[in-house]
Amino acid sequence: MRSLFFWLILIVTLLFTKNVYGQTVEGHKQLQQAIDEAHAGDVLVVKRGVYEGPIIIRKPIHLIAEPGAVVDGDGSEYVITIRAPHVYIEGLTIHRSAYGKGAGVLIKESSHVTLKNVHIEDAHYGVYVEKGMNINIVNNIIRGRDVHFAQRGNGIHLLKTKHVVVSQNDISRVQDGLYLDGAEHTTIEKNKVTNARYAIHFMYAEDGIAKENVLTENINGIMMMMSKRFTIEQNTIAKQLDYRGYGALIYDSEHVVMHNNTLLYNSTALSLQNGRHCTIKANEFIGNYRALHSLYENDNTIVVENKFLGNMEDALIQGAPIAFDDGEKGNYWDTYQFYDLNDDGIGDAPHRIRSMYSRLLRQWPSVQFYFQSPALALLDTTESFFTQAQAQGEDRFPLMEIDFNKNETNERSWRLLLFGSILLVSSLFMFVYGRRMKYEKNG
Repeated sequence: MRSLFFWLILIVTLLFTKNVYGQTVEGHKQLQQAIDEAHAGDVLVVKRGVYEGPIIIRKPIHLIAEPGAVVDGDGSEYVITIRAPHVYIEGLTIHRSAYGKGAGVLIKESSHVTLKNVHIEDAHYGVYVEKGMNINIVNNIIRGRDVHFAQRGNGIHLLKTKHVVVSQNDISRVQDGLYLDGAEHTTIEKNKVTNARYAIHFMYAEDGIAKENVLTENINGIMMMMSKRFTIEQNTIAKQLDYRGYGALIYDSEHVVMHNNTLLYNSTALSLQNGRHCTIKANEFIGNYRALHSLYENDNTIVVENKFLGNMEDALIQGAPIAFDDGEKGNYWDTYQFYDLNDDGIGDAPHRIRSMYSRLLRQWPSVQFYFQSPALALLDTTESFFTQAQAQGEDRFPLMEIDFNKNETNERSWRLLLFGSILLVSSLFMFVYGRRMKYEKNG
C-alpha cells in the first residue's frame, strides 16, 4: 500500500511539474517563456544556469530554483516583477538591477507572495513591496552596493502594506535595512542588519512587532517616527557608535512597548523624543556612552525594571520629567550607593538622576577618560550630600539586585565559596609559616 501511494505521488509530481533548463544565451527566452506558458498553480523547477532578466510574473506559480540558478537583470529597473497573487519563489540568486533606482524584486498590488532562500546582490533596492498583503519574506540574503548611504536603496521596503512577515533575513550594505512606510500589521523577527543607515525605519507605520533581531554597526538601530502600537522586544542592538547615532530613537510615536532588549556599546542607547504612552521595561543598557536620552515632552511614558550597567552616563533629561518607577518598583542602577536596611529589594532612598560628571562630560568630552576613577567616585559621593543639587529625574524605588538565573546563582555561590576557602587556607598557611620562620630565626 505504501509503495502504491509513493508511485502515485511521484506520477502526479512529474505530470504537474515543469523543468526549465537554463543556458547563458537562451536563458531569457526559456524562463520567461516557461512562465508565460505555465498554468496557474504550476511549479517550475529552475535548473542551474544564468537567466536573463527582467522577468515578469502575472499568474500564480511557484519557482523552485536549484543551487546556481541566477537571474541577471543586466541593469534593468526591476529584475523580477510580481503582479499576481499566490506566487512562491525559492532559492534563486538575483542580481544587477539599475543604478539609482529599481529593485531585485518588485511585488506590486499582490497578495500571498513568498520569497524564501533568495540571494539578492548588486541591486538598488533588495525587495520593494507596494500595496501588498499577506507577504512572507523569509531567510533571504540581501547585499547592496558598496557605495555611500545616499546612493543605496533599502534592503526591504514596505509601502502601504498589510500583514507582512519579514523573518530571518541577513541584510547588509543598504541605506535602511527595513523601511516601513504606511505599513500595517507587520512582523519583523530574527533578522540580522548591519552596515546600514537605519537598521529598521518605521514611518507612519501601525500595529506590529519587532523581536529577536540583531542590529549591529549601523548609524541607528531602530528609527521610529510618527508610528503607533508597536512592540519591540528581545532584540540585540549594539555598536551604533556614530556620533549622530542611536541604538533606538522613538520620535513623535505612541503606544510603543520596548521590553527585554539588550542595548550595548552604543553612542546613545535610547532616545525618547515626544513619545506618548510608551513603556520601556526590563531592558539591559550596558556599556553605552549614554544609556537614555529624553527630549521634549514624553507624556505618560514610563521607564521601569531596566538594568543600567557600566554606562558613562545613565540618563540625560532635557524636557519634561518622565517616570522612572511604577509606584512599587524602579530600575537597577549600578551607580546607586545607598542601603536596603529592611531587605525588601528596594533602596531606602530615591535614586536621583543628577551627575556633576554628566554635566562635565557634555562640556568637556575628555573627562570620559576618568570614568569610574576614584576621583569621580568621590565627586558623586560629595554631590549626593547636597540636596539642593538639581536632579534631572528621580527613581523612587531603585532596585538593589539584578535577577539572575537560579542555577547561575548557585554555580556562582559555589565558585565564590571555593575561592574564599582557598584564600582562607592560603592565609592560614602563610601565617603559620611566617610564625615558624620567625621563631627559628630568633631561636
